Amino acid sequence: MGAQVGRRGVRYGSRPMMVLATAGHVDHGKSTLLRALTGMEPDRTEEERRRGLSIDLGYVWTTIPDCAEGAEARSACGPASDDRVASDDRVASDDRVASDDRVASDDRVAFVDVPGHERFLATMLAGAGPVPAVLFAVAADGGWMPQSQEHATALDALGVREGLLVVTRCDLADPGPALARARTALAGTGLAELPAVAVSARTGQGLGELRTAVAALRNRLPAPRTDAPVRLWADRAFARPGHGLVATGTLTEGSIARGDVLHTGPDGPSLTVRGLEELGRATGRSTGPARVALSLRGEAPREGLRGTALCAPGTFTLTGTADVRLAGAVLRGTSPRLTVHIGSAAVPAEVRRFGRGTARLVLGRPLPLRIGDRMVVTEHRRVVGSALVLDPVPPYVGPRRAGGLRAETLAAHPGTPDLGHETAVRGLVRTGTLSRIGVDCTRAAPVAGDWLVSAAERRRITGAVAEATADGEPADANSLIQRLGLPDRALLAALLPAERALREGRIVRADHADPLPAAARALVAALEAGLARGEFLAPTPAELAALGIGRRELALAVRSGRLVRLSDTVHVAPGVPERAAEALTPLAENPFTVSEARIRWNVPRRIALPLIEHLDRTGVTRRGPDDRRTLCPTRLTRENST
Repeated sequence: MGAQVGRRGVRYGSRPMMVLATAGHVDHGKSTLLRALTGMEPDRTEEERRRGLSIDLGYVWTTIPDCAEGAEARSACGPASDDRVASDDRVASDDRVASDDRVASDDRVAFVDVPGHERFLATMLAGAGPVPAVLFAVAADGGWMPQSQEHATALDALGVREGLLVVTRCDLADPGPALARARTALAGTGLAELPAVAVSARTGQGLGELRTAVAALRNRLPAPRTDAPVRLWADRAFARPGHGLVATGTLTEGSIARGDVLHTGPDGPSLTVRGLEELGRATGRSTGPARVALSLRGEAPREGLRGTALCAPGTFTLTGTADVRLAGAVLRGTSPRLTVHIGSAAVPAEVRRFGRGTARLVLGRPLPLRIGDRMVVTEHRRVVGSALVLDPVPPYVGPRRAGGLRAETLAAHPGTPDLGHETAVRGLVRTGTLSRIGVDCTRAAPVAGDWLVSAAERRRITGAVAEATADGEPADANSLIQRLGLPDRALLAALLPAERALREGRIVRADHADPLPAAARALVAALEAGLARGEFLAPTPAELAALGIGRRELALAVRSGRLVRLSDTVHVAPGVPERAAEALTPLAENPFTVSEARIRWNVPRRIALPLIEHLDRTGVTRRGPDDRRTLCPTRLTRENST
């Protein structure tokens, strides 16, 4: 992880900030405890302070260095003295980034204070959802209560396994009975082994031990993935004069820098990070875990930003359907209409149960989901279980009887992203598709382009080729491609047995002579070499004549797939249209001219014009009335339905 600029210009080192969420029954002293720990006020609104009841999420922070217990701990780990009022509303301007190069360990601890009342369960889940560890409060004079259990169930469903169990108000009652009851209630959950501390926020008893326990917890947490793609769930969003649109959230992993572009969805607006803060202090880059506030340039989506994920472009697939593994009471005949919570989002969902604890969720709005994501399932504001995402881009499943087959497939899913498993069950899939749903493809071995092929699919294709050519006669490649349902012609060529070859659109014996004359073969080789260098070459008619290549040789090369005809006088290597389309991606935000495309391609107009017209014909670009082009949405291919 790179260094980060923090308070007073100190540049933090490799240890990241820690972010904790509170949890526990209403009026069990969560906010009071945070005031004592940080010296800051987590209840932001006048109504919350008047009623003594947290209604919305609160954000406070302090510094807690590694230190020993006792008086020394209380002195060394005391609350921050220069930040007395929570200020998540402050947002970095364009020129407030500190530049001091001193290096220090990041001792900052941020807290997300959640409401404890049952009416605000969705708000609690929005705050705790992206946070990896919890400060679970149980009052010594109140003991284990219904909302304590609700919060424990929700945290267990989210997969939270780290944190501290804090028995508050130990000056009012013996903490022993409350601790014993909490241990019993948490038995069998992921929170069963939480270290416990008894404190009194009023007298200060146990606060030193609590700070020491927080420092020890920080050292237990797993190292974050600093190179992970950004998915920031916005838990607050508002407009602020002079700063425009502001969104705050818990960055769990990855990095955000000023100037980055973030998306809310394929049809949503692009938002540019014009300012960035960590805990009220400006910074040029933030690496998770961290509490961040972003000043954004651009228009908010119509439904607002709160509960929306801000993602790095091209790193996630938004999906309205996901196959999941269910756990908890949701397995036992609950309503098919439920609400699922992930990050700061709460989305209605319809459930189709397949069997063996698996189901399909049809979401009320698309979400950027990945394999292994955990969701809390609620019904009428009560937690009824959890859902583990197994397939964010599932195939079509027909009548109910087909659900049993899907259940068998999902039951064998490991529950985590696995390259071998995903390739095996999908048959044919692009590495880009797998990467966007969380699969590490760095060790993948594509057979053609970025296509991965399972062993079973490979056997199916080679078997079909052997059958089609069993009589020794050439077979029509296009017919075989359609019969096999191959989404890319290159797959057939890559998977042909060694004794077969693809020539002139036909599958023939490999020992048959190449029908192209030597001059045409040399031309094809030169164009392919140019494409490998990133050049889109096309010989002029004069150059073709000098090589002795006429219409017959060109037509033969086109029929055999060795050249692509863009016009009567422009022929290019296979792959040029696809590479040309990729090169236009930076122009996708706005309509562009042929001249702008030509500059991206670095080709003369005699090649650019037939190339853009070819992309028009194939649906990659769309020509507008002003002769400008726009890139069309990517067509659905087989990997989205396998």
